[in-house]
Parts: sequence; C-alpha cells; structure tokens
Amino acid sequence: MKNIFVAAIILAVMATCTYADPTKHAQCYTASELAELDKEDVAGGKGTLHGLFAFTRDNAFDDDAIKEIGFMTLKHGSFIGLHAHKDNEDAYLILSGTGVFTDGDGNAYVVGPGDMTIARPGQSHGLANLGKEDLVFLDIIAKNGAANLEAITSNPGQQFFPAEKLFDLNKEKAGGTGEGVLYGKFAFRREQATNDQAIKEIGLMTLKPGASIGLHGHDANEDTYIILSGEGTFTDGNGDEYIVGPQSVTIAVAGESHGLKNTGNTDLVFIDLIAQNHALNK
Repeated sequence: MKNIFVAAIILAVMATCTYADPTKHAQCYTASELAELDKEDVAGGKGTLHGLFAFTRDNAFDDDAIKEIGFMTLKHGSFIGLHAHKDNEDAYLILSGTGVFTDGDGNAYVVGPGDMTIARPGQSHGLANLGKEDLVFLDIIAKNGAANLEAITSNPGQQFFPAEKLFDLNKEKAGGTGEGVLYGKFAFRREQATNDQAIKEIGLMTLKPGASIGLHGHDANEDTYIILSGEGTFTDGNGDEYIVGPQSVTIAVAGESHGLKNTGNTDLVFIDLIAQNHALNK
C-alpha cells in the first residue's frame, strides 16, 4: 500500500511539471524578468547550455508562431549536438564569441558576432564553442502548423547567413508614423518567404537617437524586437510604455500593436524577427 501511495504522488508531481497549462505571454520583458534555465548535454552534446528566457515552448499555445526566445551561453568546450528539426524551426543568432556551426549537410562554419543560422523542418544543426570566450547567441523557435513538411524538406533552403553577406534595406517612417530612418541588415525578408516557412524575416536593425517605429498593428503575423544595445521606449497595444535596453524582449502577435523609439543618446540596435502560423489564421 505504501508503494502505491508513493507512486501516486510521483505521478501527480510529474503531471504537474510536464503538463503545465499554456500561458499567454506579455508584450514586453525586461532583462530582470527573464527566467533562468540551464540544460545539460543538449542533443547529445557536452556541457551546460545556460539560458535566459522571455518564454519557453513548454507553455506555448498551439496558435503561437514564436514558441520560445532565449539568450543562450555555451562555455569553452561545450557544444549542442547535431540534431534534426521535424516540424519546427530554430534560429541561432550569434551575439559574441566564436564557435562552429554545423548544418544538415555536415558543412561546418566558423561563426561570430552578427552571423545568423536557421534549421527549417527536415534540417539539422549543431553549435560548438571552440573559442576561449563564452559563445553567446539568441535562440528563437517557431512553428507553422500548416506547413507542408514534405514540400519544405524537399527544398529547405540556406542555413548559414554570415554577417558580411547580410543585405541592407532601410525604411523611412517605419510603422507608418515613425520618425527618421530604420536601418536594416537582413538574412532574408518576408517578401521571399514561402507559405510553409514559419520564420519569415530576420533583420539586425538600428534606430538613431530620436528615430522611431510608429505604433502599428499586426493582423496576420508575429513580430518580436530583441534589444541588443542602446536604450529606447517600447509601446504596447494598450498604449503602455516601457523603458527597454539590452536583453529586453518584446512581441506583438496577431491582433496586437507595438511601437519603438530610441530615447537614448546612442544607437538602439535590435533583432527584428517575424513569424507566422498559417494553420490558425495567423
């Protein structure tokens, strides 16, 4: 009887930990609000993958396109093992340090600050820190529930986008009512994205002091701003304002609005990533 009672308690605890209810994420997370979560020997790799997360896939809703956003760190000698993505997409955006990225064809690339990588459904990837300094990168996971997996795996596309080959595209009056110029360096843009791809666009963006992206809505996609340097003011769909700086994460899902202004004295630099989940009208 005692063994049955103990087993019942263990099962109850496992159920509580494993099947937590999905949570609607906020629109703005400052650095102090990020949640710490470490993983060991990820995907057959070695060492600790240290993470600071705005939110994780464990609590994502089915209709969320962007499932997870984290600032990750690999120490010298640590690595994420080569692993495949069956039905979601995973982008690594290198912030500092030097590492080696391996794609699904077994090609290895030395990566450093500004380099961008992605694994689409059917593709594999891995990442190792062989340098002396910490390898710090953004990890963003997204999913398009309506993706034709057979079609996307037959033509998966490029996985590695070196910083020196990102293309420039600048925009004035961003968001329709913004001020100044929004400077962008892109791995790829939504105009070339397929319906099956979840991550439509990744750009390294800059707003000069006083410049802004006007408050604007998102009807069919999700848009996240991840602040790398500088200081600004983020406005959410309710008109509430937040002071944002390095490691702040903001997001606007379908039906929400957002805006951003550089209110500091230096450039406001951030990652802009757009994703879409066609399966659920996003």
